[in-house]
Order: sequence, then C-alpha cells, then structure tokens
Amino acid sequence: MVLGVGVASLGARPLEEITLQLKWRHQFQFAGYYAAIEQGYYRDAGLEVTLREAVAGEEPAEYVLAGHAEFGVAASDLVLLHDQGHPVVVLAPILQHSPLILIAKAGVGVSSIHDLAGKKIMLEPHAEELLAYLEFENITRDEFEVVPHVFSPSPLLNDEVAAMSAYVTDELYLLRETGGEFLTFTPRSTGIDFYGDSLFTTRDQVAKFPDRVARFRDASLRGWAYALANPEDMVELIYERYSQRHSREHLRYKAEKFRQLMLPDVVDIGYQSPGRWRHIAETYHRMGMVSADYALEGFLYEEIVAGPDMRKLYTVLGGAGGIIAVMVLVIVLLVRMTRRIKEQADSLRKALNEVGELRGIIPICAGCKKIKDDKGYWEQVETYLEAHTAAEFTHGLCGDCISELYPGIPSRKKSDLPPPTP
Repeated sequence: MVLGVGVASLGARPLEEITLQLKWRHQFQFAGYYAAIEQGYYRDAGLEVTLREAVAGEEPAEYVLAGHAEFGVAASDLVLLHDQGHPVVVLAPILQHSPLILIAKAGVGVSSIHDLAGKKIMLEPHAEELLAYLEFENITRDEFEVVPHVFSPSPLLNDEVAAMSAYVTDELYLLRETGGEFLTFTPRSTGIDFYGDSLFTTRDQVAKFPDRVARFRDASLRGWAYALANPEDMVELIYERYSQRHSREHLRYKAEKFRQLMLPDVVDIGYQSPGRWRHIAETYHRMGMVSADYALEGFLYEEIVAGPDMRKLYTVLGGAGGIIAVMVLVIVLLVRMTRRIKEQADSLRKALNEVGELRGIIPICAGCKKIKDDKGYWEQVETYLEAHTAAEFTHGLCGDCISELYPGIPSRKKSDLPPPTP
C-alpha cells in the first residue's frame, strides 16, 4: 500500500517527489512520517513524500539501493550492507534501543535462556542480534533449530516452538491478551545494545541532492517529535487513514513502548554515536559476519556533511566552544532533572508504600537478580512487583549507562562526587 500527501501552493515551486521505503506494513512504527505528512512538514520543506509499505519476498533496503526509493527504514544490519560495499548512509537512528526480544512460554521446560539449547526457535529475518545474544550465552548456532517466522504467535501458543523472536512493541501485547504466562529475554542483558529502526539513504543521494536530504531528514525528525508529543492524535490518524490491523488500544501500547525505546528525554531524536555503531560492528565481527578491518568511513551522515575542513574548524574552536556547550547542556539537564526528580519522588514514595506490603522471605537469584514466584517460576523484578503490588515502573538511564551508550553527553556518577566532610 502506498500513501503520500503533498500539495504545492499556487505560485510556489513544484514539490520534489520522493519515496520512503518502510520496513514493514503501516503501524505506529512509522508514526513520525505520518505526522510529517499530516502536519505539512514535508510540504514546507518542498517535498511530496510517498510512503511505500514492505512487500513480501522483497528486501526493503535493496529496493532503496536499486534506486526505486530515495530513502528507507532499516535496522542495525545496515552495518552488514556497508561492510559488503553497499553505499548506505545512516541519516538518523529513530530507536535508541532495538525492540527485538525472544519470548518463551512459561512452564514448558524453559526457565532461562540456556534452556533453549536443543529446541526450536522461530526467528524473523534480520534478527542477527538475537543470534549474537544466543552465541554470547554459549548457545551456538548448531545447538538449536531455526524455524522461519510466520509473523503470528500461534506456533508458540501451540508448543510448536520453544521461543520466538518478537518486538516488545507488538507481539508481547498480543500474547498478554491470551492470559498466559511468558518469559522475555533481551540481548541487552548481555551488553548487546543495537539501535532499532534507522532512517537511511545512499551516498549517491547525499552527493547529488545534499539540500534535499537535509530537508527530508529535518522534516522527518520534526514529524517524530510531533508524534511523541501527540500520541492520541497519531493513534486516530493511523487507525482512520492508514491501517486498522491493530486496535486503538494496541496502538496506544505501541506509542508508549516507542517512547521508551526512543528516549526523547535523554537524547535528541535521531542522535547517533560512532561508538555505538562500532560496538554493533564489533558484535557482528565476533560472529564472523563483518570483516576485521571494518571502518565507519562514509556510513554516518553527520560525518559526511561535516567534511574534513569542518573537523579542523571544530578542533580549533573546540576548547572554548566545548566548555560553553557543556555548561549549557548541564544547565538544561539540571532543570529537567529537578522537575522529573520531584515527580518521580512522589511516585517512588507511593510505590515504596505499596511494595512495603510484601512480607516474608523473597527468593532472588544471586546472578541475574530474578525472583522466584509462588509457582516456582523465575520472573524479572519488575514483573514480580507489578504482580504483587500496585507499583508501576518507568524506565530511564543511570549515569554509568549514559556514559557508556552516549559518550558525548555528560553525566554525574557517584564516583564523581567529592568525599564527605568529617
């Protein structure tokens, strides 16, 4: 299905027609691009954008590389294409964390990730990070059977497979509606932290149409900012105009999960770190999927448009400008943190009162910190507390994680504090 909007005002220059190739069918996963169309951001940028859904049996990235679309949405496996010599350029990671997880049915012989050895796992295409996760857990590729994904949880529910790849934004919602109990396993538990959906183009587009690429990128990120700020409007727009495959309640669930994966309160939408991409490339290299001499040169949009002369200029001005930028950022972060700390303190007091109702001895794993419930299953701490109290959890990043994942952003850790005065 192809949808797009673009109207040139009378007397204005004609809109440039371009195509954005989506990686899947219409859903909240592409809300930012719907918003950019609906709010006129693309039109204001002189663009008429057509959104093209993924077609069965066709690789969306290859459609862009073949020149049939100017832009596309893909996952972190863009690194593999770049290493193979394909001229892909990442414009902006939309999801700071990948939504890919493994889901297993509780009570059928699986209580930890290691129980998947010797079993069938249903995996979708481009799930290399899950393969890396299993390998890092010492479950090699020859120790389990891969079953092609049918994009339905039925094989898992019918015990045809022991686990399945899934999006935390999608299948997890559908499975919880069944009333069953399920275990989730995330690559992040072993330090494998890939970007999720990323907006990309080709070096040819950047070289020949640099202004158009910049206008498209900026308008798209404006669209995502609007989508996160107005989730209910986007739910209605998607349901009424693009797709009714998901209920409004499911779309609301997706909206909240996407906010958690995008981290708009921590980093700017579309922020990307060369260090994160190197981590992704190194993970692929450990799996034998990327060459040892892999380099990011020509892969990241910001580095291409900056050019070597700009780098020299930034080096000269880096001393004074860097200090000023850090001071401004620290002030902004402190203002945000002060406001959020007050809100979270109230929620924390309420949650602690409710958690305080728990009594007795709670068995907790000394390794992974999971809690054993009264049925003998090991659950994550959040799952256990949500089941036994009225507490709800929100997610953020501590200073150590901000330093590791977003090296360009200052953070304050306990080790940075002066010793207490006697």
